[in-house]
Amino acid sequence: MKKIAVLRCLRVSASCAGSGCLRAMNEKTGAFERYGDEDLQAVAFFTCNGCKENKLPNQEGMAKKVERIKKLNPDALHLSNCTMPKDEDGNRVICPVIKELEDEFVAAGINVVHGTH
Repeated sequence: MKKIAVLRCLRVSASCAGSGCLRAMNEKTGAFERYGDEDLQAVAFFTCNGCKENKLPNQEGMAKKVERIKKLNPDALHLSNCTMPKDEDGNRVICPVIKELEDEFVAAGINVVHGTH
């Protein structure tokens, strides 16, 4: 069984229930197709603490979230599509705050996958 964590964007979370990400994981579509017939277990579905004008006041909370996720030792951390907004040319570009988090998870030996649904 693969243990999966999903990280999403604070700004988008104001209007997103996360159902697209969870449906893709449950139905093994989108970026979750890679797991084939293997069972998946959602071990975390968490939200970035934000950037620029959308930043939550307690950034220490994000560090605590990251440490808790690392202790869960997921097989993969999926970065939700919303963490990679489209630029003016329509190309997906990872948010710089999310990129820092990605680097931290990769340094901890956790596989990071760009995308969910």
